[in-house]
Amino acid sequence: MFKKQSINKRDTFAVNHGDHAGQMFIVVDLGKDTVNCLAVPDMKNVKVPIDAFEHGRNTDIISYVELLSKDVFKVVKSQYVKNENTNN
Repeated sequence: MFKKQSINKRDTFAVNHGDHAGQMFIVVDLGKDTVNCLAVPDMKNVKVPIDAFEHGRNTDIISYVELLSKDVFKVVKSQYVKNENTNN
C-alpha cells in the first residue's frame, strides 16, 4: 500500500520520467481534484490529477526537490496566473 503524503504550495518536484521528463513542477495551487503546477523551464501550466500525482511520487516518476522561498514563489505564481489569463 502506498502512503499518502501532503502536497503543499511552493513544493518543487523533478520529473524523472514520461512526457515532462527534465522539467520541474512547482505546486502553485491545489484544486479539488488536481495539483496545479508551473512546469519549468517551459513555463507552462500543468494540472495533474491528485491520484496521478501521488502515483508519480510513490513510483519515483517525480521526486521532491525543495520548498521554494516565498520571494521566488511570488514570481512563479505571477507567471502561472498570467498563463491562466492568457489561456482563457
